[in-house]
Amino acid sequence: MNTYVQSWESNLVMEIRNGNADAFQSLMDTYRPMLIGLALRKLHNTDDAADVVQETFVKAFRSLKDFDTSRPLRPWLTRICMNCIVDLARQRRNATESIENHEYSLSDNGETTDRAEGVLQRGQIMEAIKRLPWRYRQIIMMRHFEHMDVNEIADQLHKPEGTIKSWLFRARAMLQKDLEPSFA
Repeated sequence: MNTYVQSWESNLVMEIRNGNADAFQSLMDTYRPMLIGLALRKLHNTDDAADVVQETFVKAFRSLKDFDTSRPLRPWLTRICMNCIVDLARQRRNATESIENHEYSLSDNGETTDRAEGVLQRGQIMEAIKRLPWRYRQIIMMRHFEHMDVNEIADQLHKPEGTIKSWLFRARAMLQKDLEPSFA
């Protein structure tokens, strides 16, 4: 690594440790494009990439006090970003699995199955859906009540499939968080 870059990074970290907000802004401005590119290649969604990069900088800021200034920042930030990407994928998988395990409760036929009894009442689910922001509520209704595929929803809303998948994931995660006390 170039000794000038290493020296610049070391000074930047020291400035941040001393409370210089402009130094941290400089760090973000320098490494954000690289991290956004990495997150986009892995996630294929601009909103998710932006969220992951933001989380990367939050975690980096919290950990800078322990950062070894003799090491380069780029690989360290890249590792944090990759960990955030993995965390997002893990959260997405867990949220999807959890809500899909109870997808039968989202049907509009009004029937109650043995599994649904004592776990979630249809009214609780409907109330949770009503509390969702409009676009997420719309996606849930189209997917689970109108039984539309993601590509059909994308066509109808004139949005990319990736956006619809992201919104569906977020809607399910919000539902899971809202209904979590009912799962206990």
